[in-house]
Amino acid sequence: MSDINTYSHILVTRLRFMGDIILTTPLLQVLRTRYPSAHIGYLAESPYHTLLQPHPCVDSLYVLDRHRQLSQLALIRQLRRRKWDLAIDLFGNPRSALLTFLSGARMRIGGDFRGRRHYYTHRIQDDGRRKTAIQFHLQYLNPLGPAAEANPPHIQVTEDERAWAVRFLAELGYQSTRPVIALHPGATWPAKKWQAHKFAELAARLHREQIGQILFTMGPGEEELVTSVRSQSGLDVPMPKLLSLRQLAAVLQQCRALVANDCGTMHLAPAVGTPVVGLFGPGEPDIWFPYEAAKGHRLVYHTVDCSHCHRDFCDKMTCMQVITVEEVFEQV
Repeated sequence: MSDINTYSHILVTRLRFMGDIILTTPLLQVLRTRYPSAHIGYLAESPYHTLLQPHPCVDSLYVLDRHRQLSQLALIRQLRRRKWDLAIDLFGNPRSALLTFLSGARMRIGGDFRGRRHYYTHRIQDDGRRKTAIQFHLQYLNPLGPAAEANPPHIQVTEDERAWAVRFLAELGYQSTRPVIALHPGATWPAKKWQAHKFAELAARLHREQIGQILFTMGPGEEELVTSVRSQSGLDVPMPKLLSLRQLAAVLQQCRALVANDCGTMHLAPAVGTPVVGLFGPGEPDIWFPYEAAKGHRLVYHTVDCSHCHRDFCDKMTCMQVITVEEVFEQV
């Protein structure tokens, strides 16, 4: 067990995608509670680093651009300027392991992975038990002492961002006195997408039964998909706009609920306090949907013969086909 005064500079890294970073924020909260005066830095990839800009548990951000070699060299110099006492690598791929080592931290915690394990001073062996992504991250704190209770994921929305989101929705014609239901038909991988015509039918029914005002959201490259869903719904709602991650967070916070596939946006809603209806297919909801029904979150998922296949592409899409508009509507 480590003394509370041992670590004054702590570096946390989790490379890659939006949902992954959001699901590390409970660990950040534990670190802040345990080491209240420590400087906590976070190394992430662009543009996902903006999610933590600002964040109450992060004092400095370090940004990796994987496509620019010179940028990576500058990043290493930047990391080494601060004398890290502790670095925690929550990803453990070759790049993150090397950057953790090059940070110069005297104590380095990472996974016990072949080849990369030598970059760490303390290696975490997973016990093989099923656990949520949040619990998986928290086990990386085991070398620091007994685990503490963690809060749910949290992304900070500033007052200025909140005010902007209110104006943004008003300018699009949304009424502040009626609930807004956001629908996010996209996902990074095609196998995780619920059928477009079902999203359209859901939107039409929510509107017809006056459940709420419909707002479509999208990520880069999803313009054609969302335009098609909007058209099929027959609704005269505003064309969706491509928002930055922080703008999206602020807008989702103003919504009564979000319906989304298994993707980063699905994780963003709970992190800003908005209930989510998560639609799962080839993924593992017991790992990637750690959200409480008591807080309004709902999971829609059916076990089929090929469940947990983890495929990015699928010709049959059985696991998504069996999800009906009726059951999603009921969950909303």
